[in-house]
Amino acid sequence: MGLSSRTLASIITPVTLASILLTASSCSVKSCAGQCGPPFQLQVVFRNGTAEQDAIAAMRKCQGSPLVVRIGQPYRSHSPGSPGQWTAIIYTKQMPAGPAPVPLLTCLRHSPAVTMASWPD
Repeated sequence: MGLSSRTLASIITPVTLASILLTASSCSVKSCAGQCGPPFQLQVVFRNGTAEQDAIAAMRKCQGSPLVVRIGQPYRSHSPGSPGQWTAIIYTKQMPAGPAPVPLLTCLRHSPAVTMASWPD
């Protein structure tokens, strides 16, 4: 019981096309751990005892940076060792890497209210 060449072609063509598409799409998949694209999340942690208004003021002082998309509201982190410490997210256009100084980070770190500012993985 043989299949006609037309029937074989109608079966083989979609199967071949599907395998080519699957192979091509797997080559274009961008693998990343953490933050893959904008807006990136810059985490800002404030000193214990910092008032919420002071945390907001520290971020607003730096929001003029061209990296900033928007600033998030501070929230209380509940991690061990820092109960009730204020944390906030600043959403950025880029996540600069390398040894060059980043003015946004420099601005945040100059605030006495800020203990840490970084882009987590």
